[in-house]
Amino acid sequence: MKQLLLTVLASFAAFGQGGYNGPGRYEIISNVSRKVLDLDRNDQRTIIQYESRGTDNQTWDIQDAGGGFVILRNGMNGNALTQTRSNNSEPVSGQPTNNSDAQRWRVESGKNGSVILVNASGKALDIPNGSTNNGVKINTYDRNNEVNQQWSLRLVSGNLNQQNNNNRGSRQGNSRYDNNDNNRLPPKNGGMGAGAGNRQKYFDQNAQMWKIDGDGACFYNDTDFHGDAFCVFSGDQRLRLGNDWNNRFSSIRFFGRASRIDVFDEADHRGRSEAITRDVTNMRNLNRGNWNNRISSFRVN
Repeated sequence: MKQLLLTVLASFAAFGQGGYNGPGRYEIISNVSRKVLDLDRNDQRTIIQYESRGTDNQTWDIQDAGGGFVILRNGMNGNALTQTRSNNSEPVSGQPTNNSDAQRWRVESGKNGSVILVNASGKALDIPNGSTNNGVKINTYDRNNEVNQQWSLRLVSGNLNQQNNNNRGSRQGNSRYDNNDNNRLPPKNGGMGAGAGNRQKYFDQNAQMWKIDGDGACFYNDTDFHGDAFCVFSGDQRLRLGNDWNNRFSSIRFFGRASRIDVFDEADHRGRSEAITRDVTNMRNLNRGNWNNRISSFRVN
């Protein structure tokens, strides 16, 4: 009983520290590298650190698991942060939620206003050798409170601590993987209806915009990323756009590591063209003139 009380108090002590404010969706930032905890989109299991790109695979829903523990579920697919083995230097992974001890973590107070994420085994989430490189696999190690075990949390959505604290045990973060049907809206006029476009787009209720998980871009009917959207992945192209989308784009947003979009005002990548390398809130304001409702073909890199 005494040990359980100490565990609960240690977890509650972290509230308000390192940006942690109870259950909700967070970006988890390393204090040593300033990179964020990232679920690799390739296998959707490997946990790495990577520079922040604002994508769902870099967000984590912290959910109360009782007894002072929490479960951290990835915002892209709901896989839980899992300790694979209790030995030092064993990589963590994202695995389907099963509520095992390997998926139970405490958010404890660390040095310099940070938090330490400590597994039920007693091992802490750790960046090997304090590396600052993108792609480094995250592991667990004996809790030592060094800077490579210190994290800061940035609340993205779903702050539940300010709601009824008496129900804390039953409250969870806002996760689109738990209610896909409620968060998805049908594309207007059926969209393109074929090909990679729109295949995995989803509507983010918090941001009130269509998005995709992974590397690619969304083309929106309206400015400021509003209205219906046609979304594609890096490496995709369109030689022709159907009647629903031809000359219908008013803003463009990049996702993941997509870096360039070549747009053309005629089909088959012909006519006037421009290379776009940043988000565009209004297609009237590109370097080479007004592109609002003037895109007839494109390719995404």
